[in-house]
Amino acid sequence: MIHLMIVILDDLKRMPDLLHAWEAIGVPGATILASAGSYRSRAWLSRMGLGALDRLFKDREVQQHTLMVAIETDELLEQAIAEAERVVGGFDRPGSGLLVVLPVGQVRGLHKVQPRPRRERLPPALRPSWVVHRDTAVEVVDATLNLQPTIVHSDTPLDEVARAMLAHPRVHVVSVVNDEEQLVGVLDLAALADDLFFHIMPEEFLSEVTDLEHAMHYAEMSGMRTAADAMHEEVWVKRGETVKDAFKRMHEHKVQGLPVVDDRYHVTGYINLLELTAVILEQQAGNSEVAE
Repeated sequence: MIHLMIVILDDLKRMPDLLHAWEAIGVPGATILASAGSYRSRAWLSRMGLGALDRLFKDREVQQHTLMVAIETDELLEQAIAEAERVVGGFDRPGSGLLVVLPVGQVRGLHKVQPRPRRERLPPALRPSWVVHRDTAVEVVDATLNLQPTIVHSDTPLDEVARAMLAHPRVHVVSVVNDEEQLVGVLDLAALADDLFFHIMPEEFLSEVTDLEHAMHYAEMSGMRTAADAMHEEVWVKRGETVKDAFKRMHEHKVQGLPVVDDRYHVTGYINLLELTAVILEQQAGNSEVAE
């Protein structure tokens, strides 16, 4: 059955990320309409007067955007909903917006846009045998490493996060999840150590304060108590992506490991940079022995 998904966004800054996420999973396109909620509009008009009606859709206080997407399969619909939930941060959060799905009897003019595979030009010095390693699926490496991810909820106290990391010393990045067990952030060992040691030896940190920006940063650190307070933006690798994707993401975000997630952003595994490197080198050594 074809579905019409309607998303009303209150936070307009999230729209580019949402459109990019939908494009990445194959959503064919979206119709975007300027809109305004009745409650905010009524309050705004009572204050500004009916003479300002022509400015209603231009004022950021009431401005919203409504996105409409026609989706043909249940599987793609579930993925699109999961991406919208992730980008918005959950539609149960105040000021997030609304997501509605309606059944559609018929549709005309729905075009499928298949992303064209980008032909990658390899550097001349790249050994042909290494291409196999970089294109290896992350789930293959995850199964080889067999590392259990360290998962905590966003309201977990930082000392309990530290104990969870100590229980899994080979896992250097903690996955922070919400009540629906979806990934909402990550917390690496360095950041956790900073947050904990700030309360043990604050003089070492305060000696670095040279301007207002540093002062505000350490003021924030002094109030950190839970995983949600200290976590960074979520970064992950999905099943079906490659070793190259995993390394590129670790390199860009300067983390030592990545949670592996499914299409609904549930954490299913973990890849460690050091042991990922060891696997690649071991495979390379095996290939060299066969060649000899």
